[in-house]
Amino acid sequence: MISSKIFRAAVVLASAAVSPLGTLAQANDITYVTVSEVSLADDSTKVADMAALHNNREFIVSASLVWNDAVYEDGAPVDLKWEMLVDGVSSAQGGMALTDLRQLPTSLDAGKGVVTQTGAHTITVAVTLGGGMSSSDENIESFSPGASFAPLVVVIFFAATTHMVELALGLGIFTGACMVAGSLTKGFRMMLDVYILDALADKDHGYVFLFILFMAGLVGLIEKSGGLKGITLALQRYVKTAKTAQGAAFFAGVVIFFDDYANTLVAGASMRPLTDACVVSREKLAFIVDATAAPIASIVPISSWVGFEISLIQTELNRILEQYPDTLSIKTTGFAIFLETIRYRYYCIFMLFFIPMVVISGRDFGPMLLAERLTRVYGRTDGGPGAALAVDGGELVSHNAPKPETPCRWWNMAFPILMLVFYIFYLLWWTGKQSAAPGASFLEIIEQSNSYQGLLWGTMAASLTGLAFYFIQD
Repeated sequence: MISSKIFRAAVVLASAAVSPLGTLAQANDITYVTVSEVSLADDSTKVADMAALHNNREFIVSASLVWNDAVYEDGAPVDLKWEMLVDGVSSAQGGMALTDLRQLPTSLDAGKGVVTQTGAHTITVAVTLGGGMSSSDENIESFSPGASFAPLVVVIFFAATTHMVELALGLGIFTGACMVAGSLTKGFRMMLDVYILDALADKDHGYVFLFILFMAGLVGLIEKSGGLKGITLALQRYVKTAKTAQGAAFFAGVVIFFDDYANTLVAGASMRPLTDACVVSREKLAFIVDATAAPIASIVPISSWVGFEISLIQTELNRILEQYPDTLSIKTTGFAIFLETIRYRYYCIFMLFFIPMVVISGRDFGPMLLAERLTRVYGRTDGGPGAALAVDGGELVSHNAPKPETPCRWWNMAFPILMLVFYIFYLLWWTGKQSAAPGASFLEIIEQSNSYQGLLWGTMAASLTGLAFYFIQD
C-alpha cells in the first residue's frame, strides 16, 4: 500500500518535471528579434521595392529586423535561423551565429524566390532565435511580363479617342494601381494615396510643378505683351522667298527654346501667314516647327521639359546610388547627368542640322515632295491641300493673344528671355559654389548645382522682372 503511494507520487513528480516545466519554458520564451517588414527586389536588374512580380522571374527577398534589448543579456541565444516561404512552401533557409558579427544586423537577405502563376502571392520570412519566433508577410500580385504594357495601352487608347490627356493619364494610373493592388477598390485607394498624394507631397516634385507654373506664366506674359508677335513682325522684313520663310520658321523655333509646346503653338501660328504668302505647304511648316521645337527644348538646359526630365533622372539616380553607394563613380546630381547626355542626343542634334540643310538645298523627298509640288505648281497661298487637314477643319487659335491696341515690340520677348538665361545660370553657379570644392572649374560648379532651386528661382525672378518691365512701358 505504502509502496504504491510512493510509486504514484514518483509518477506525479516525474510528470511535473517533464510536462509542467516544459510548458513553463515555452511560456517564458522571449522574442529576441522581430521581422518588421519584407521587401522584394528584382534579381537581374536589382530594382528594389517591387510593387508587383513577373512570372518565372527570380526576385530577392529581404527583411528588416528589430532587436529586443534582452538579446544583450548573459545567456541569450546566439544561433539565428530563418526561412523564406512562397505561398507557404519553403523556398530558402539559412542561419548565422551572432557571435561572428561585430553588430546585430538590421536587415536580412532571406534568399531568392520565383512564382509561375498569375495572381496573388504571399511571401513570408520567419526568423527563430532560441525559442522565440517572428514572421512577416508581403502580399503581392504577379503578372506575365507583357502585362506591364497594359497601363501604357490604356493611356494611348484614351488619349487618341478622347483627346483628353489628363483623363488618359488618370485611367493609366488607375489601371496600374489596380494591377498592383489586386482589386478595383484597393487600386482606387492606392491611386489616390500613393501615386497622386505621395507624388504631390514630394518636395522635388513641388520644385518641378512650380518651375513649370512660373515658366508658363512667363510665356503667357511674353505672348500677352506682344513680344512673340513682335519677333515675327521683325522677321517679316527679311522674308521674301520660300527659302527665307522656311529659314525664319526654323529661327523662330530656335529662339523660343524654353518650352516645346509654346514653341509649336506660337511659332506655327505666327509663321503661318509668312509661309502661306511665300507658297510653302502647311506640311512643310508643320515639319519645320515640330522638328525644331522638341529637339531644341531637349538640349537647352533651361527649358520646361528639361526641368521635368532632370527630376526623373534624379529619382532613378538616387535609387542607383542607394543600391551601389561605394561601387559607382558617377555624377550625383540629375543636372550633371543631363549635361553628360547632351552629346549623345543624336536625333536632336541631327534634326537641328538637317532642317537648315533641307531649307538651303531646297530638296524634298517622299510625301513632303508631293505636298510642296501641289502647293507651288498651283501657286496656292492658303497652305495647299494640307491646310484642310487641321483638327475639326479649324485653325489653332491662342486664347492669350495680345489686344489689338497692344504694340508688338520684339524687345518685349528679348529682354525677359535674356533675364531668364542670366538668372538661371547665375543661380546654378551660386548654388553649385556652395557645394563645389575650392578651385573647381565653372562646369564642375554647374554640375554640383541644385538645378531645382536654380530653375525655380530663375523662372520666378524672370517672371517678376518681365512683369515690372511691362508695367514700366504702360
